[in-house]
Amino acid sequence: MKYIMFVFLLLQINFLQAKTWQVGSTRTYLVPSAVSNLVADGDTVEIDAGLYTGNVTKWFANNLVIKSVGTGYAHLEAAGNYAEGKAIWVIKGADCTVEGIEFSGCQVPDHNGAGIRQEGKNLTLRHCYFHHNEMGILTSNDGLSNFWFESCEFAFNGYGDGYSHNIYVGNVMSLTLLYCYSHDAHIGHLVKSRARFNYLYYNRLTGENGDGSYEVDLPNGGQAILIGNIIEQSPNSQNGGIVTFGLENQSHPEQQIILSHNTIVNDRFNGRFVQCSNATTLVKMVNNLFLGPGTLTQGTTSVMDTTHNIRLTIIADAMLTDPANYKYRPLANSPAVDAGTDPGVFNSVPLMALSAYQHPLSHTARWFSGTAADVGAYEYLVSRYRWLEDEYISAGFSVFPNPVPTGGTFSLQLKQPLEAKSRVLIFDALGKLRLQLELPGGQPEVSIPVLAMEPGIYYLYIQGLGLGKPFSVL
Repeated sequence: MKYIMFVFLLLQINFLQAKTWQVGSTRTYLVPSAVSNLVADGDTVEIDAGLYTGNVTKWFANNLVIKSVGTGYAHLEAAGNYAEGKAIWVIKGADCTVEGIEFSGCQVPDHNGAGIRQEGKNLTLRHCYFHHNEMGILTSNDGLSNFWFESCEFAFNGYGDGYSHNIYVGNVMSLTLLYCYSHDAHIGHLVKSRARFNYLYYNRLTGENGDGSYEVDLPNGGQAILIGNIIEQSPNSQNGGIVTFGLENQSHPEQQIILSHNTIVNDRFNGRFVQCSNATTLVKMVNNLFLGPGTLTQGTTSVMDTTHNIRLTIIADAMLTDPANYKYRPLANSPAVDAGTDPGVFNSVPLMALSAYQHPLSHTARWFSGTAADVGAYEYLVSRYRWLEDEYISAGFSVFPNPVPTGGTFSLQLKQPLEAKSRVLIFDALGKLRLQLELPGGQPEVSIPVLAMEPGIYYLYIQGLGLGKPFSVL
């Protein structure tokens, strides 16, 4: 107990001693490099929005928060400079967060000059912009790090040798990519990750006018879950592969790829939508919309689990709003409307799309308006934010009230009581289990409190039914 109190007091002292450093043309410190050797663990660096030409540096402290303040990005333009022959910023500290920073123009002798070279453990990026570098971001291979990239843009990166990419994550524990926009890579890939676990949710990964190669390349396999993404292969792509898995080696114990509610479009004359190694143990695809010419799957797998996908070789047949401009929302007469199913849960991760990517770099809740979920990354809506209780009744249960008031209680009403006791699981929009409780057999209704749940979209899954649906807390 004394030891716990000592650790708590030490953490409190460190928090109180943490300092905020301000950088900008009217500040004491004019450029980021002026403070990079002064900051201590847990400090915050606030960089005024604006252009910082030729300023590069290394960050050694842990738990740093480095963020832009003001309107727009703090723009680090390399202008021929680089740190350690690697990047505009080399981050050696662990558990750092970078927000609102723009990185451009990095070139180095080895042709892999990055906006950020991450060498410390773990990194969070939010609202950052990496463009016209030889490599957007390049990370370590420590086998331990978890990377979280949220609402970031990666564009026009790549030296042109096929080994440099918009995003290149090394052999680490996990990559979570949320609401990001990666496009127009030069020869390289939009996303390349050797992480053991890859969670790509609600992103726009579009080749557009670029001459890149793969859109999503996961060369070491592992476990990959892709939900609600827009993925498009450019007509100028150097390689027909769109989503590739385990093609270099299969170094991770898991070899499973799961795709749910993605819209994947091939604008090239041919290609391969999902290509996996013969060592893959599971390919699971549900509620995906595959459009354009090419082969749907290539490679063999121990288990191929596919249902309620739509495959159309002529993109126009999908009846989407404006596919020429990467707008893939279904029209009322689209074959994707009401053509999906409840995708269930995989390894405690709900596969139902609870959000939809909103351009640029944002997302909205995915509201359902018909008798079943639509296939693909978007839902056709008669009116915005409409939610019909019939959606729940048709699934065998209903939620009332819906939305549920914050801190309140809702009633889970079963169309037919379960014969034996079961379990209710409630996940948040990122797949984190927030609540589980026993559902008694023979009981048609149970009250469930949401006292600790913040406003947002959640997913309720009943194991006994094998069914689930989203609901909201307001």
